[in-house]
Amino acid sequence: MNTHDDFAYLARHTEQPAAMRHGDPGLTRLTEGLADLARRYDAFLVDQWGVLHDGQAPYPGAVQCLKRLAWAGKEVIIISNSGRRSICNEARLKKLGFPRNSFTHLVTSGEIAWQMLATGRGIFRKLIGSSCLMLSSDRPEEFAQGLPIELVENVEKAAFILLAGIDDNLSPDFYETMIKKGVSRKLPMVCINPDLTRITSNGFEPGAGAIAKAYQARGGRVRFIGKPYPDIYRYCLNLLPNVPMSRVIAVGDSIHHDIAGGHSAGLNTLLTLRGVHADHFRDAAPPDILHRIRSIAGPSAALPDWTTPSFRW
Repeated sequence: MNTHDDFAYLARHTEQPAAMRHGDPGLTRLTEGLADLARRYDAFLVDQWGVLHDGQAPYPGAVQCLKRLAWAGKEVIIISNSGRRSICNEARLKKLGFPRNSFTHLVTSGEIAWQMLATGRGIFRKLIGSSCLMLSSDRPEEFAQGLPIELVENVEKAAFILLAGIDDNLSPDFYETMIKKGVSRKLPMVCINPDLTRITSNGFEPGAGAIAKAYQARGGRVRFIGKPYPDIYRYCLNLLPNVPMSRVIAVGDSIHHDIAGGHSAGLNTLLTLRGVHADHFRDAAPPDILHRIRSIAGPSAALPDWTTPSFRW
């Protein structure tokens, strides 16, 4: 198996953290839209890619649904595994037609990592001032502006690896070499986009999380920031000090990221059937939807409390 196939296999088969509530497929309820849930919940943690848009355009009804939640006085936090900072994602949403006043906050794993690195908190406490190989779909120097790190271009000069995304201009051989040399040098890796798959113009491709999992499988030390891991949920819940957790729901298209992460954080969850699992639900009748959800999740994974065809009112 070559490195690219290895990434793709891990994207499909890697297990997620075990610290999660196990949903009961008999308790996964179907709803046609969010109007009913707006009466049950006061805050919505809404995934971006695969729920609101496909990277190129909003899904039908998504812009209006987000507006309706805001008009209903709901707290809406866009919660994303993007390795970019929040302001970059706000600009993208505006360009796609989502008004800034239709959500309360936008939180990305990249923003959390930037703030932690800027202040030397957590995993970054010992990495301040170190040389960093940053891998991203954007220009690393834009993300690193204002941070106390030195960017380097190869793994031999790095003290740690910051994995924010996939650079499609780099060959699979580059990532293979990075993994081999990084593991042999015992470099810590911080993955700030744990998505195992990503939506591209060519369909679904392995994401940064798959590379991080491959690094980990070879014996490398990896710290993940983003869904389904706890840092991003703690950050979001701290923005909702007056909302009981029973009145917060996590909305996403990925069973292994959004649903697993929401359940692990102690929240109710809603799975939309567009996005990363869309092919599994094409032409599925309601009774078959629950079976397919169970099949995707596997025997030990969390299942959603709710499911809906798409993010619509």
